[in-house]
Amino acid sequence: MKVYFLKENLNSYQIFPIPQNLNDFVEMEVENESELETKQLIDFKGQYILVGRQPTELHKWNGNSWIVDEKKKTEIKLELIKNLVDSIDDTAANISARWTRFAEEYKEREAAAIAFKEANFAGEVSVYISSFATVAGLDNKSATLLILKQAERLRTLQQQLAVQRMRKYELKHEALSDEELKNIHDDIVSKMRQLAEAQQ
Repeated sequence: MKVYFLKENLNSYQIFPIPQNLNDFVEMEVENESELETKQLIDFKGQYILVGRQPTELHKWNGNSWIVDEKKKTEIKLELIKNLVDSIDDTAANISARWTRFAEEYKEREAAAIAFKEANFAGEVSVYISSFATVAGLDNKSATLLILKQAERLRTLQQQLAVQRMRKYELKHEALSDEELKNIHDDIVSKMRQLAEAQQ
């Protein structure tokens, strides 16, 4: 029986009706339609041939059989590594952006707290401390100590986030399997999210 494969997409074919624009199709003879479940049409060096299905996208036809294309395999591995590294960087950037969206305010508040502490909690109190103390229901000294503690905690979390982000270099090993790469990525992202939750 005749099968008509679309030249633009050899995975697309029709049996009936016969296409009107035959120039856009490749005509092949097959025993029956079930043969198309195990075979596919390929263009090999300008010749259309019906062969067994391509096992994976890493395989290429060598004229006799499907073989693993090492170059393609390497390209796909490098693309996976790049995507995982980008995902880690994006996760870190999103977390850091949430933590530092009021960075100037945090710096001013911490500077005011340091100055007030160095003055032995006496003298004029910055609005950064007094406003925080009021809404937190604390006295100025307690608010100052809490501000300093929070600033130190944020710095520690930022350092830990940077440590996790630098772990992306663990992915720069092509010898690792795709599963190992994904497991390392997932562990890094999970630890970053734990840090993000710790700062809420």
